Amino acid sequence: MLAAFLTKDGFSLREERQPEIGDNQLLIQTLGCGICGGDQHTYKVRKEAVTDGELFLGHEGTGTVVAIGGDVSGFSEGDLVTSLGGGFADYFVANAEELVKVPDNVDPLLALGEPVACCVHAVDRIHICPGDKVAILGCGFMGLVCLQLAKIAGAGEIVALDPMPYRREMALELGASTAFAPSDYKMPDPDIGEFDVVIEAAGNQPVIDDATDMVRQHGKVVLVGYHESLDGMRQINMKRWNFKAIDVLNGHVRRDDEKLSAMRKGMQLLSSGQLQLDKLVSLYPLTNIEQAFSDIFEAEKEVFKIVLQPTPSN
Repeated sequence: MLAAFLTKDGFSLREERQPEIGDNQLLIQTLGCGICGGDQHTYKVRKEAVTDGELFLGHEGTGTVVAIGGDVSGFSEGDLVTSLGGGFADYFVANAEELVKVPDNVDPLLALGEPVACCVHAVDRIHICPGDKVAILGCGFMGLVCLQLAKIAGAGEIVALDPMPYRREMALELGASTAFAPSDYKMPDPDIGEFDVVIEAAGNQPVIDDATDMVRQHGKVVLVGYHESLDGMRQINMKRWNFKAIDVLNGHVRRDDEKLSAMRKGMQLLSSGQLQLDKLVSLYPLTNIEQAFSDIFEAEKEVFKIVLQPTPSN
């Protein structure tokens, strides 16, 4: 099988032996694997991150079951599944408890179970109430999925902030009431704020500052962005957090059972048509992985989520 490995100089593609499975595992032929923000960060810092020659990346895999371990039940060969794992390769191995079946009416290349589950879990935990005024800070893939979920939950007004025009346009298309560049937005009185819920989905210091100012007293801030720059170090205005009596929630999830439950809900939302990903996904061949990562960092490429497709076998 073809697999991509990250080296200090970029990705190297080579043929590897098809992996073997254990009794509680399944072999999945990859249909697509999304590129995560964590993969992007590792690529940017690869000269420091790659310490043992190479790294195997990717954990947003979707594919077809081609082999099943003897202790596995509930799956059949030919099932379309999305996974908590995966990789940038033609095949991957998954434990049975890491998989969710893709509904028949959902394009498997849009069944990005793992990142969708992260958004579903975060928005469910913040408990948006019907009519709530919600701000989305950062309109990349995760922010725009959260925007749609906030709308599904009954948000009354959704204001989206992002510096890139194409992202603001997509936010409006997917249901935002208004969208602004951060520099153009008229910030409310920071001691009062105006939003019931602020969803931070950019992972940098300025959005932490903006979220602190925008959330109302006794409002809620949920942190969805992954803070990797500056080794994750951030400053917060604790005086304002104390004064405003806000709830601040880390929206990330590390418990696989909770993420799997959120993944099932995400697949149901895709199946019902309430959640739309078709406008957010760009498909690249696995053989173009280096170009895919390069394009992610080029603003004029206007990509939200790249899914890598292995070359179909004959």
